[in-house]
Amino acid sequence: MKVTNNQAGPRGLNTKDGPVLVEPGQSAEVELSDAELKVAKATGWFGFEGGGKADRPHEPGDSKTAAEVLALADGNFMAFKSAASKLLGDKTPEKKAEIVAALEDLATKPE
Repeated sequence: MKVTNNQAGPRGLNTKDGPVLVEPGQSAEVELSDAELKVAKATGWFGFEGGGKADRPHEPGDSKTAAEVLALADGNFMAFKSAASKLLGDKTPEKKAEIVAALEDLATKPE
């Protein structure tokens, strides 16, 4: 699939063939595992082309579950906080531990 770096600085990807550095505005043809694709999409740093539905970027109407957002907690903080704010809205705490607690509470609430 074709991956384009949409950021002002270089960004790296862990491809099936090893690490690849993509310069700002540049694209690379890469093969990513499902897990790496999910992480790369969550950062918001890249644009994606090619492949099936699983290879398309996360669309604005799509929403993650609290459990999916919690899985991002150990990655990029701003990507994690952005995903959390889509679920928590204006009540999103500022600190990581408080966000995790709020998401855990949300994940355990019956619908």
